[in-house]
Amino acid sequence: MSKLAEKIRRATRLQTTSLGFGAARSSSESTMVLAALTADPAAVADLARRGADAVIVDLSRSSGAPPKPAATDAVVVGAFIGAKAEGESAACKEAGYDFVVFDPDTAAAAALQDESIGYVLVLPQDLSDADVRTLEGLQLDAIDVGPIDRALTVRRQLDLRRVFGMTRKPMMARLRADVSGAELQALRDTNVVIIATDSADAVDRLRKTIDALPPRRRRKESEERPTPLVPHAAMGPGEEEEEEE
Repeated sequence: MSKLAEKIRRATRLQTTSLGFGAARSSSESTMVLAALTADPAAVADLARRGADAVIVDLSRSSGAPPKPAATDAVVVGAFIGAKAEGESAACKEAGYDFVVFDPDTAAAAALQDESIGYVLVLPQDLSDADVRTLEGLQLDAIDVGPIDRALTVRRQLDLRRVFGMTRKPMMARLRADVSGAELQALRDTNVVIIATDSADAVDRLRKTIDALPPRRRRKESEERPTPLVPHAAMGPGEEEEEEE
């Protein structure tokens, strides 16, 4: 399991009340993962100080061996890669990256064969429902659903629920700095777990908004797994007469 997957697991864990058997989840733990996007591997430490949980370094235009990110234990570091060269994900792992983000429309399959590194897939906009469902079988830490530049609409929320319902994968979205706590909570309810921004100043602001969110509520089982209604075939007149006989 990648460190990013572990952060996602901790962020999505429900807060429980301790009954004396083990420790309850700390109320100070974040319920969403804040990721900062940068093109400078040396900026990792500064973004960590500002409150980022993860930093994604854009290496999609670089060639040769990936540069090592600034060493820090405070954040998880990933790389956005072009995935054009064979063994590119393995090279990123060796350089110190925990996960890679890739575009499936341009990435070469031979570049993504290392199983010890985490993967985040950028969701293409033109995938059919059948194609989206196949993503459930891939070993992905998350799916990048792209930017949400405007206020979250019900239609967009339904689209996000649809993606999660077909893939069962946590999602990452890129947001503006002035997003409200209510919008973040609505996104969290659609299983958007990772919030990404490319602005260092936005990291400070989003960190405060995320930390102010209320704990995740425990949903009823009926909300998570709707029970399908299976109609029963009605008996014909002839079948009723045979039962009476």
